[in-house]
Parts: sequence; structure tokens; C-alpha cells
Amino acid sequence: MSTNRIVELSSRIAANTTKLNDYLASNNLPAPSFDLNGPTDTLIPKENAELEAARVAVIDDTLELRRLVLGPREYLMSYTHDEVISQQAIVRFRLAQYFPVGSEATFAEIATTCELNETITRQFLRHATVKGIFTEPRRGVVSHNAVSRLLAEDEVIRDWVGASYDDLWQAAAHTCEAISKYLGSEEPNEAASRRGFSVANGMNKSVYEIFAENPERARRFGNAMRSFTEGTGFELSHVVNNYPWVDHANGRMVDVGGSQGFVSIALARQFPTMEFVVQDLPPVVESAKSAVPADVSDRVHFMAHDFLTEQPVKGADVYFFRWILHNWSDKYCIKILRNHIPALKKGAKIVINDNVLPEPAVMSNWQESRLRSMDLTMTEIQNAHERELDDWKQLIHTASPGFKFQWAKQPPGSNLWIMVVEWQGNDAQLCPPFWYHRKG
Repeated sequence: MSTNRIVELSSRIAANTTKLNDYLASNNLPAPSFDLNGPTDTLIPKENAELEAARVAVIDDTLELRRLVLGPREYLMSYTHDEVISQQAIVRFRLAQYFPVGSEATFAEIATTCELNETITRQFLRHATVKGIFTEPRRGVVSHNAVSRLLAEDEVIRDWVGASYDDLWQAAAHTCEAISKYLGSEEPNEAASRRGFSVANGMNKSVYEIFAENPERARRFGNAMRSFTEGTGFELSHVVNNYPWVDHANGRMVDVGGSQGFVSIALARQFPTMEFVVQDLPPVVESAKSAVPADVSDRVHFMAHDFLTEQPVKGADVYFFRWILHNWSDKYCIKILRNHIPALKKGAKIVINDNVLPEPAVMSNWQESRLRSMDLTMTEIQNAHERELDDWKQLIHTASPGFKFQWAKQPPGSNLWIMVVEWQGNDAQLCPPFWYHRKG
């Protein structure tokens, strides 16, 4: 049976890689390569469903083939606790930035420049090289490839690696310890928390409080998150094109926890009679206000607001949450939703753009693995978790029977779902929002 399976997998891999190669060749695109000037991302268009399915199948099938050929014992032992230590070292000690792309350097030269011992420098770089980062064209000489080039030149990728291993890796290592000590808490910032992040940092504070005291860590973490929110599958077009915004063409949307206002700006350009208010914490709002594009600055307003307190903007048509609620435990999601009830008019919409965990084995193993990993990450850093669709529905109902879950869908190509909830409870006591003044 195993023999038949590995032959089946190898045949599928061959067929699908042929599809990918034919596309690249017919469009005069370079073949995948880690050479210095090779592509830094896949050149297979994600919008081409057939080709993307072939690419994902190759990833899944090669991973399964590897597992089968290793066998159960070697497969378990193939997980190494120090898998990513060289990446952490490359970023922390700037090993990729100490010699220019296109040049070479010896271990000794790199060690001298970054003020490390030559032996440990060689250890880090040779570990990275065997993992596909850097090349060693001659003994003791290092040069860049496409992967190390990214670490040398792309600040967002460099910050992603730095935050992953200086912040998240540390939290992951302490998560089981925290759970065993503080099982059952839903608090993000007290001693009964099970978050590995707090244990790793030796503090009884939330991730946001810790970052507030460390501006450079906060900057790096925020930049790292850009690699998610600005990457494939997070395009704003999924939000713009998959909800009936035209129903609110003369209305207002509140972008709760909206950061720099990317969603509101995109929607304002598409729907020129809508008004928007973007809410976030004061430092975020202060930096964002000055960067609003002139063409929408009269309709995209910013307001400092903590969504753990009552919503001050009353009577809006839509209250929008993009990748917000997955950061919080059920207790606090319920609190956030209830904080909006005094502001809601009957028929107001809560639109949630967030992760939804799949049923097992309904998507590719590679894609499901990424979501399961994100689920654990939320536990590590914020005592939260990702949710299945039924979990979302139960959460909404628990917050108030006045919330009615209307519909949910995952737009093709999107990593996030759109979930729509309508307020059907009693009209709140509304007053004119103090921030709002329609021009004209």
C-alpha cells in the first residue's frame, strides 16, 4: 500500500510540475531558483485557479512523499528544536547585511565585522546554508542567494524573521509551561493568563503593554505583520468586491481597530458618497492622520478609541472589524461586541473580516497547516484562538440575542472570510456623533 502511494504521489508531482513549467516557459518566465537573481516569490498567478491548484498540490504531495519515505520514526526525529536558530542569528547579528549582494566574504571577515567569534559565525552560516540560505561557493567563502538577498535588502521580511524568532519563538517555547500553571484563564494581562508571551518576557503584561514600553520591538512587530496583511490572500479587493457596500452608499462605516485606514481608503475611492471613521489607539491615529491621501481626506476621519470601552460613534450603518477579534479570547470578544450595542441603530451591520478554521481535510494540508499554526500563535501571544464558523455564530449569539448572524463566505483567493451580523435589537438612544460633520 505504501509503495503504491509513493508511486501515485510521484506521478502526480510530475504531472503538476509539468503544468507549472509549461506555463512559465510559454510566458518566458524564469524557472524557480534560489540563485542570486532568481524570483523572490512564486510566478504562478494566484488568480489562475487551475495553476494555483497544481502548485498547492505539488507542495502537499512533496511533503507527504517526504513523510512516507522517512517513515514514522525518522519523521518524528526530523523535527529539530534549533531549526530556526540560524535565521534568528542572521537577523540579530546582521549577518546578511555585512557584505554586499553580489560579493563574497570569508567567515573570518564576517565575524570581524559583526564582532562575533569566527567559530560561532561559521556554525550559524553553515547551518543556514544547508537550509537553503546563502551559498558557500568555495570552502570558507560565503555569497548571497535569493533567500539571503531578501534578508539583506527587504526590511519587511527581515522584521518578520526577527519578530518570529525573538518574540514568537520565545512565546511558543513557554506556552505549555504557561498552560500548565494558569489553565482556564481568558485574561490577556494578568497572572492567571496562560500566554507563553508573558512567561517568556517575565512580565504580567499583555503583548500590547510590553510593546508599548519597547518602541523598536513594536515597530518591528507591526512591520512583520505587514508581510501578512499586504501579502497574497489579504488583498483589499476581496473586501471591496464581496460585500454590498452600495447598500450604504450614503452612509457611514466605522473601521474598528483600523490601523492606518487601508480598508477605509480603498472603499472611499470606490464609493465616493460614503463616510468613514477609522478608530485605533492614540499613537496609531497620530501617525495615520497625516498620511491620508488628499483625494479621500474629506471623508476618511480618524479617532482615538479603545474598543474595550463603549463605542462613541452612534448610528453608523456598518461597524467593520478586520483581523481584530481573532486576537482576543471569547470573554473579550463578547465585551467588544457588547460595547457597540448602545451605538447601534436597528439594521446596523457588524462586518467581520477574519480567519475561519476549516473542517479537517477540506483544504490542502499546507494551507490548513498555516491556519492551525496561526491558531497556536494566538494562544502564545494573547490567550486567544482562531474559530470555526459555528464558534463565530455562538460567540455572536452569546454577545446578545439582538445580533443575528446573516451570512458568511470566503471570497475566492482570500485568506479571510467575510461574516455579516445585523443588529435586530431595540434602537439605542442615539445622539449626533460629536466627531462628524458632513461637508457640503
